[in-house]
Amino acid sequence: MNQELLYKYFKGNASIEEEESILQWVEESEDNKKKYLEERTLYDAILFNDRQIKRKRSIQLVSVFKWGMRSAATIIIAILGYFMVNDYIYNKEAKLQTITVPAGQRAQVTLADGTKIWLNSQSTLSYPANFGRNERNVDLNGEAYFEVAKNKDIPFYVHTNMNKIRVVGTKFNVCAYKGSKEFETTLVEGFIDIYAVHSNTVITRLKKNDFFANYDGKYKKTILPSYEYLRWKEGLYCFDDVPFSCILSKLEKYYNVKITVSNPELLKYEGFTGKFREQDGIEHILRTISKDHPFHFRINSEKDSITIY
Repeated sequence: MNQELLYKYFKGNASIEEEESILQWVEESEDNKKKYLEERTLYDAILFNDRQIKRKRSIQLVSVFKWGMRSAATIIIAILGYFMVNDYIYNKEAKLQTITVPAGQRAQVTLADGTKIWLNSQSTLSYPANFGRNERNVDLNGEAYFEVAKNKDIPFYVHTNMNKIRVVGTKFNVCAYKGSKEFETTLVEGFIDIYAVHSNTVITRLKKNDFFANYDGKYKKTILPSYEYLRWKEGLYCFDDVPFSCILSKLEKYYNVKITVSNPELLKYEGFTGKFREQDGIEHILRTISKDHPFHFRINSEKDSITIY
Protein backbone atom coordinates (compact mmCIF):
# COMPACT_ATOMS: atom_id res chain seq x y z
CA MET A 1 0.00 0.00 0.00
CA ASN A 2 1.30 3.43 -0.96
CA GLN A 3 2.50 5.40 2.09
CA GLU A 4 1.29 8.68 0.61
CA LEU A 5 -2.22 7.29 0.33
CA LEU A 6 -2.10 5.98 3.90
CA TYR A 7 -1.05 9.40 5.20
CA LYS A 8 -3.82 11.00 3.19
CA TYR A 9 -6.23 8.62 4.93
CA PHE A 10 -4.76 9.39 8.39
CA LYS A 11 -5.29 13.12 7.74
CA GLY A 12 -8.95 12.47 6.88
CA ASN A 13 -8.54 13.66 3.29
CA ALA A 14 -9.04 10.36 1.49
CA SER A 15 -12.07 9.85 -0.72
CA ILE A 16 -14.71 7.25 0.06
CA GLU A 17 -13.27 4.97 -2.63
CA GLU A 18 -9.75 5.37 -1.23
CA GLU A 19 -10.97 4.61 2.31
CA GLU A 20 -12.66 1.43 1.13
CA SER A 21 -9.53 0.42 -0.76
CA ILE A 22 -7.34 0.86 2.32
CA LEU A 23 -9.71 -0.98 4.66
CA GLN A 24 -9.98 -3.85 2.21
CA TRP A 25 -6.19 -4.04 1.94
CA VAL A 26 -5.82 -4.09 5.73
CA GLU A 27 -8.23 -7.01 6.06
CA GLU A 28 -6.45 -9.13 3.48
CA SER A 29 -3.63 -10.29 5.77
CA GLU A 30 -1.98 -9.96 9.18
CA ASP A 31 1.12 -8.52 7.48
CA ASN A 32 -1.01 -5.71 6.05
CA LYS A 33 -2.45 -4.99 9.48
CA LYS A 34 1.05 -4.89 10.96
CA LYS A 35 2.22 -2.55 8.21
CA TYR A 36 -0.80 -0.30 8.79
CA LEU A 37 -0.08 -0.03 12.53
CA GLU A 38 3.59 0.74 11.90
CA GLU A 39 2.70 3.57 9.53
CA ARG A 40 -0.03 4.90 11.82
CA THR A 41 2.30 4.92 14.84
CA LEU A 42 4.98 6.71 12.84
CA TYR A 43 2.48 9.26 11.53
CA ASP A 44 1.16 10.09 15.02
CA ALA A 45 4.69 10.33 16.37
CA ILE A 46 5.53 12.93 13.73
CA LEU A 47 2.53 15.03 14.77
CA PHE A 48 3.88 15.35 18.30
CA ASN A 49 6.67 17.59 17.14
CA ASP A 50 6.72 19.58 13.90
CA ARG A 51 10.48 19.57 13.97
CA GLN A 52 10.47 15.83 13.45
CA ILE A 53 8.62 15.99 10.12
CA LYS A 54 11.69 16.53 7.91
CA ARG A 55 13.89 13.99 9.65
CA LYS A 56 14.53 10.55 8.27
CA ARG A 57 12.14 7.77 9.14
CA SER A 58 14.79 5.92 11.15
CA ILE A 59 15.40 8.99 13.32
CA GLN A 60 11.66 9.39 13.91
CA LEU A 61 11.35 5.79 15.06
CA VAL A 62 14.26 6.18 17.45
CA SER A 63 12.56 9.29 18.86
CA VAL A 64 9.37 7.31 19.43
CA PHE A 65 11.19 4.67 21.44
CA LYS A 66 13.10 7.26 23.43
CA TRP A 67 9.87 9.00 24.38
CA GLY A 68 8.47 5.63 25.34
CA MET A 69 11.24 5.10 27.93
CA ARG A 70 9.52 6.68 30.90
CA SER A 71 11.97 8.32 33.31
CA ALA A 72 10.46 10.38 36.09
CA ALA A 73 9.54 14.00 35.46
CA THR A 74 8.18 14.83 32.02
CA ILE A 75 7.21 12.20 29.49
CA ILE A 76 5.26 12.44 26.28
CA ILE A 77 4.01 9.17 24.93
CA ALA A 78 4.21 8.84 21.18
CA ILE A 79 1.15 6.66 21.10
CA LEU A 80 2.26 3.85 23.38
CA GLY A 81 -1.43 3.08 23.49
CA TYR A 82 -2.74 0.59 21.02
CA PHE A 83 -5.31 0.70 18.24
CA MET A 84 -8.33 -1.46 18.86
CA VAL A 85 -7.95 -3.33 15.59
CA ASN A 86 -10.85 -5.75 15.66
CA ASP A 87 -13.35 -3.39 17.24
CA TYR A 88 -12.46 -0.13 15.53
CA ILE A 89 -9.97 0.46 12.74
CA TYR A 90 -10.93 -2.51 10.63
CA ASN A 91 -14.64 -2.31 11.26
CA LYS A 92 -16.03 -0.78 8.08
CA GLU A 93 -19.03 0.63 9.90
CA ALA A 94 -17.33 2.18 12.93
CA LYS A 95 -13.97 3.17 11.41
CA LEU A 96 -12.82 4.57 14.74
CA GLN A 97 -9.22 5.20 15.71
CA THR A 98 -8.34 4.88 19.38
CA ILE A 99 -5.44 6.13 21.49
CA THR A 100 -4.99 4.60 24.94
CA VAL A 101 -2.54 6.03 27.50
CA PRO A 102 -1.08 3.57 30.05
CA ALA A 103 -1.26 4.26 33.77
CA GLY A 104 1.31 6.72 35.07
CA GLN A 105 1.99 8.26 31.66
CA ARG A 106 0.69 11.06 29.43
CA ALA A 107 0.35 11.67 25.70
CA GLN A 108 -0.14 14.49 23.23
CA VAL A 109 -1.79 14.20 19.81
CA THR A 110 -2.71 16.59 17.01
CA LEU A 111 -5.84 15.80 14.99
CA ALA A 112 -6.31 16.37 11.27
CA ASP A 113 -8.00 19.76 11.82
CA GLY A 114 -5.09 21.06 13.88
CA THR A 115 -6.71 20.49 17.28
CA LYS A 116 -4.15 19.65 19.98
CA ILE A 117 -5.04 17.25 22.78
CA TRP A 118 -3.10 16.24 25.90
CA LEU A 119 -4.21 12.95 27.47
CA ASN A 120 -3.67 12.10 31.12
CA SER A 121 -2.94 8.72 32.70
CA GLN A 122 -5.34 5.84 31.89
CA SER A 123 -7.23 7.94 29.34
CA THR A 124 -8.66 6.80 26.02
CA LEU A 125 -9.55 9.00 23.04
CA SER A 126 -11.51 7.69 20.03
CA TYR A 127 -12.36 9.50 16.80
CA PRO A 128 -13.46 8.51 13.27
CA ALA A 129 -10.91 8.00 10.53
CA ASN A 130 -12.56 10.75 8.46
CA PHE A 131 -12.50 13.19 11.38
CA GLY A 132 -12.92 16.81 10.29
CA ARG A 133 -14.47 16.13 6.91
CA ASN A 134 -18.13 16.66 7.78
CA GLU A 135 -18.07 16.58 11.58
CA ARG A 136 -15.70 16.75 14.53
CA ASN A 137 -16.61 14.22 17.22
CA VAL A 138 -14.35 12.57 19.79
CA ASP A 139 -15.13 10.17 22.62
CA LEU A 140 -13.20 10.58 25.86
CA ASN A 141 -12.76 8.23 28.78
CA GLY A 142 -10.40 9.90 31.22
CA GLU A 143 -8.84 13.36 31.43
CA ALA A 144 -7.75 15.57 28.54
CA TYR A 145 -6.80 19.16 27.81
CA PHE A 146 -8.04 20.49 24.46
CA GLU A 147 -6.88 23.35 22.26
CA VAL A 148 -9.57 23.16 19.58
CA ALA A 149 -8.88 24.61 16.14
CA LYS A 150 -11.52 27.16 15.14
CA ASN A 151 -14.09 26.13 12.55
CA LYS A 152 -17.49 27.87 12.80
CA ASP A 153 -18.96 25.60 10.14
CA ILE A 154 -18.10 22.35 11.92
CA PRO A 155 -18.50 22.44 15.74
CA PHE A 156 -16.29 20.21 17.88
CA TYR A 157 -17.99 17.74 20.24
CA VAL A 158 -16.51 15.84 23.18
CA HIS A 159 -18.61 12.85 24.27
CA THR A 160 -18.19 11.31 27.72
CA ASN A 161 -20.24 8.78 29.68
CA MET A 162 -22.00 11.57 31.65
CA ASN A 163 -22.03 14.76 29.56
CA LYS A 164 -21.41 16.16 26.09
CA ILE A 165 -19.46 19.33 25.26
CA ARG A 166 -19.89 21.53 22.17
CA VAL A 167 -17.25 24.05 21.13
CA VAL A 168 -16.15 25.95 18.03
CA GLY A 169 -12.59 26.92 18.93
CA THR A 170 -11.34 27.20 22.50
CA LYS A 171 -9.15 25.79 25.28
CA PHE A 172 -10.54 23.66 28.08
CA ASN A 173 -9.92 20.67 30.35
CA VAL A 174 -12.22 17.67 30.81
CA CYS A 175 -12.03 14.93 33.44
CA ALA A 176 -14.55 12.12 32.98
CA TYR A 177 -13.37 8.60 33.79
CA LYS A 178 -15.97 5.90 33.20
CA GLY A 179 -17.25 4.40 36.42
CA SER A 180 -16.26 7.41 38.55
CA LYS A 181 -19.67 9.15 38.30
CA GLU A 182 -17.74 12.41 38.10
CA PHE A 183 -17.53 14.90 35.24
CA GLU A 184 -15.45 18.07 35.50
CA THR A 185 -14.56 20.69 32.93
CA THR A 186 -12.65 23.95 33.17
CA LEU A 187 -12.75 26.64 30.51
CA VAL A 188 -9.51 28.50 29.85
CA GLU A 189 -10.47 30.45 26.74
CA GLY A 190 -13.60 31.08 24.62
CA PHE A 191 -16.89 29.44 25.59
CA ILE A 192 -18.40 25.95 25.61
CA ASP A 193 -21.87 24.47 25.95
CA ILE A 194 -22.53 21.55 28.30
CA TYR A 195 -25.23 19.01 27.46
CA ALA A 196 -26.61 15.99 29.25
CA VAL A 197 -25.40 12.79 27.60
CA HIS A 198 -27.51 11.76 24.56
CA SER A 199 -29.34 15.10 24.70
CA ASN A 200 -29.47 18.30 22.65
CA THR A 201 -30.64 20.38 25.61
CA VAL A 202 -27.98 22.77 26.94
CA ILE A 203 -27.44 22.55 30.70
CA THR A 204 -25.19 25.59 30.89
CA ARG A 205 -22.71 27.69 28.92
CA LEU A 206 -19.24 28.24 30.36
CA LYS A 207 -17.21 31.39 29.93
CA LYS A 208 -13.54 31.98 30.63
CA ASN A 209 -12.41 30.71 34.06
CA ASP A 210 -15.70 28.87 34.67
CA PHE A 211 -15.60 25.43 36.29
CA PHE A 212 -18.48 22.97 35.92
CA ALA A 213 -18.91 19.58 37.57
CA ASN A 214 -21.47 16.80 37.56
CA TYR A 215 -21.11 14.58 40.61
CA ASP A 216 -23.51 11.70 40.08
CA GLY A 217 -26.28 14.03 38.87
CA LYS A 218 -25.51 16.95 41.19
CA TYR A 219 -24.32 19.98 39.24
CA LYS A 220 -21.76 22.50 40.46
CA LYS A 221 -20.62 25.68 38.71
CA THR A 222 -18.08 28.16 40.03
CA ILE A 223 -15.16 30.40 39.11
CA LEU A 224 -11.80 28.63 39.03
CA PRO A 225 -9.37 30.37 41.44
CA SER A 226 -6.29 29.24 39.47
CA TYR A 227 -5.13 26.96 36.68
CA GLU A 228 -2.65 25.13 38.89
CA TYR A 229 -4.45 21.79 38.78
CA LEU A 230 -4.21 21.82 34.97
CA ARG A 231 -0.44 21.51 35.26
CA TRP A 232 -0.74 17.72 35.14
CA LYS A 233 0.36 18.23 31.51
CA GLU A 234 3.77 19.21 32.91
CA GLY A 235 3.98 16.34 35.38
CA LEU A 236 2.82 18.47 38.33
CA TYR A 237 -0.02 17.29 40.54
CA CYS A 238 -1.64 20.29 42.23
CA PHE A 239 -4.44 20.02 44.79
CA ASP A 240 -6.35 23.03 46.09
CA ASP A 241 -8.77 22.35 48.94
CA VAL A 242 -9.39 18.81 47.63
CA PRO A 243 -11.08 16.01 49.65
CA PHE A 244 -8.83 13.13 50.67
CA SER A 245 -11.02 10.63 48.82
CA CYS A 246 -10.61 12.56 45.58
CA ILE A 247 -6.83 12.69 45.98
CA LEU A 248 -6.66 8.93 46.49
CA SER A 249 -8.76 8.36 43.38
CA LYS A 250 -6.36 10.44 41.29
CA LEU A 251 -3.27 8.81 42.78
CA GLU A 252 -4.62 5.39 41.84
CA LYS A 253 -4.76 6.48 38.20
CA TYR A 254 -1.48 8.39 38.19
CA TYR A 255 0.57 5.57 39.71
CA ASN A 256 -1.45 2.50 38.68
CA VAL A 257 -2.06 1.20 42.19
CA LYS A 258 -5.08 -0.01 44.13
CA ILE A 259 -5.63 1.98 47.35
CA THR A 260 -7.75 0.53 50.16
CA VAL A 261 -8.77 2.56 53.22
CA SER A 262 -9.44 0.33 56.23
CA ASN A 263 -10.98 3.10 58.35
CA PRO A 264 -13.82 5.00 56.56
CA GLU A 265 -13.40 7.89 59.02
CA LEU A 266 -10.16 8.78 57.25
CA LEU A 267 -12.09 9.59 54.08
CA LYS A 268 -13.96 12.39 55.83
CA TYR A 269 -10.88 14.59 55.73
CA GLU A 270 -11.40 17.50 53.33
CA GLY A 271 -9.53 20.57 52.24
CA PHE A 272 -6.01 19.38 51.46
CA THR A 273 -3.80 21.75 49.41
CA GLY A 274 -0.45 20.80 47.98
CA LYS A 275 1.76 20.54 44.92
CA PHE A 276 3.86 17.53 43.90
CA ARG A 277 6.06 16.49 41.02
CA GLU A 278 5.32 13.20 39.31
CA GLN A 279 8.81 11.90 40.12
CA ASP A 280 8.24 12.53 43.83
CA GLY A 281 6.41 9.21 43.89
CA ILE A 282 3.25 8.12 45.66
CA GLU A 283 5.05 7.28 48.94
CA HIS A 284 6.35 10.84 49.28
CA ILE A 285 2.92 12.27 48.50
CA LEU A 286 1.17 10.09 51.09
CA ARG A 287 3.78 10.90 53.76
CA THR A 288 3.34 14.62 53.12
CA ILE A 289 -0.45 14.41 53.36
CA SER A 290 -0.22 12.35 56.56
CA LYS A 291 1.50 15.28 58.30
CA ASP A 292 -1.77 17.25 58.11
CA HIS A 293 -4.10 14.26 58.21
CA PRO A 294 -2.54 11.54 60.41
CA PHE A 295 -2.65 8.02 58.99
CA HIS A 296 -0.34 5.12 58.20
CA PHE A 297 0.00 3.15 54.99
CA ARG A 298 1.41 -0.16 53.87
CA ILE A 299 2.58 -1.08 50.35
CA ASN A 300 2.61 -4.70 49.19
CA SER A 301 5.72 -6.37 47.77
CA GLU A 302 4.54 -5.96 44.15
CA LYS A 303 3.99 -2.24 44.81
CA ASP A 304 0.62 -2.33 43.10
CA SER A 305 -1.53 -2.14 46.23
CA ILE A 306 -1.59 0.25 49.18
CA THR A 307 -3.55 -0.07 52.43
CA ILE A 308 -4.22 3.08 54.44
CA TYR A 309 -5.08 2.69 58.13
